[in-house]
Amino acid sequence: MIDIPAFSASDLGLRLKQERRAQGLSQAQLAERAGIARQTVIDLEKGKNVSVYVLTGVLASLGKGLQVTDVRPSLDEARAMFGEPDEL
Repeated sequence: MIDIPAFSASDLGLRLKQERRAQGLSQAQLAERAGIARQTVIDLEKGKNVSVYVLTGVLASLGKGLQVTDVRPSLDEARAMFGEPDEL
């Protein structure tokens, strides 16, 4: 899976779909591996609401985990984005 932040459920679903395909798995195969219904995989990939329990189970089935990171820019990055001078 590409290390790109997911800012919404649909972003996360797209990343999961990309990872499933990269591993050569069908939705049915992933569902069987995770012990859930294929429809649940479909719902997850569409960004629909599923339990955290299901989400973590699917991630584990793909050999992945969930990491929460701070995506706010640093002060230097914010200055560069807005063209502010380095000296304040």
